[in-house]
Amino acid sequence: MKMKQIIVFIGCCHAAAAFAPFVGGRVNVQQTLDSHACFSDAGGDVITHTTRRVFVDDTIKGSLGIFIASTVASTPAYASGGATAGGAYLLSAKQRYNKRVIAGVKSLLSLDARDLSQVEEFFSSHEEGGWEDLSAAGYLLANAFRTSSTKAPDSLPSVKKWRAFAKEMELVQRSLSKKDGEKTFASYKNAEEKLDAYLEAVELPPGMELKQM
Repeated sequence: MKMKQIIVFIGCCHAAAAFAPFVGGRVNVQQTLDSHACFSDAGGDVITHTTRRVFVDDTIKGSLGIFIASTVASTPAYASGGATAGGAYLLSAKQRYNKRVIAGVKSLLSLDARDLSQVEEFFSSHEEGGWEDLSAAGYLLANAFRTSSTKAPDSLPSVKKWRAFAKEMELVQRSLSKKDGEKTFASYKNAEEKLDAYLEAVELPPGMELKQM
């Protein structure tokens, strides 16, 4: 109880200082008290009871105002979707990487996987729409789907789906380097299946829909 009284007293003092006039660079609390004085018609004495009551009323109002203002000012703003862990960052990541991922997916799905020269060109391209750019943007987009800033990327479902897809693409590259058309085609078809699971995890349409865009 004593601590509560001390806190109230400090608040009242701050409030009194806030309402008191300045005299010579100092707050004149006495002048504030005098400004609330009421004089009796009979004796001209200050009616201190009324003065103090008015002053206390103003002090309480001032303390309440200061408390409300400080509470509002100190209350943190929370963005919807978890701005620090997914929300705002995810939106920004989508703006940066969606276009690149879509371009890469469209290029991949437009390939004739039995034509090894087309497949080789896709892997050797350094431009947007090639495997190098798709592999970078695809992973970064998957990594943006985090519900916590402390969560390890490899534990994210979206990253797991990406790695499963990327693993199949590595098999495509290995078969391609050996000029094995049958294995290249088979690995390519497996990659297509893994691709749709990844696209769903990063909130993009299925591959066939993207191909038609």
